[in-house]
Amino acid sequence: MNAKAVIARLDEVLKPLGFEKNKTTWNLKSSLFVDVVDVQTSKTGDMVTVNAGVLHLDVHAKCWGGDFPKFIEEPFCTVRARIGQLLDGNDLWWQLNADDVANEIAQKVCLQVLPFLEQMHSAEAMERFLTNAQVVKKKYPPPVIYLAILKHEMGDAESACKLLGDLKKTTVGAWQDRISQIAKSLSCC
Repeated sequence: MNAKAVIARLDEVLKPLGFEKNKTTWNLKSSLFVDVVDVQTSKTGDMVTVNAGVLHLDVHAKCWGGDFPKFIEEPFCTVRARIGQLLDGNDLWWQLNADDVANEIAQKVCLQVLPFLEQMHSAEAMERFLTNAQVVKKKYPPPVIYLAILKHEMGDAESACKLLGDLKKTTVGAWQDRISQIAKSLSCC
């Protein structure tokens, strides 16, 4: 079996739900959110995993401006997870030569990924997910910025501004400029 069989099987599951496919990625758009499911193939081409995420349109606009790509890729999502993280917290890759791998992946997507996407359709759920993922400790700017914007949207301007201020101290160059712009737009300065 190859990755194309997995993609075809997932398309059979996701298309009837309203997802649109572009290569190895599916999007489902609603008023404020875009759900994303993506099949990632290993560098050696013999294994696959599934990535999932939800892009919050308002959070994205406040972070990056109002321009949205026609099709959302998983790395651009406000909250992101790999299927193994949703199952048991461990990374999970499937060998493509395993028996019935496409059906197994489709089943796990239905049981774990789709409920995760649905659960992330609120600022509160996204804020909780990012907090539990300890994005502040990891110091990678985008998730921390998203967390700050979500906190601000939920009425916690003080925490939002503190997150952005602390993050700015640990970044350099273009990230400092971006953080300053976002802080200003949230009236933190």
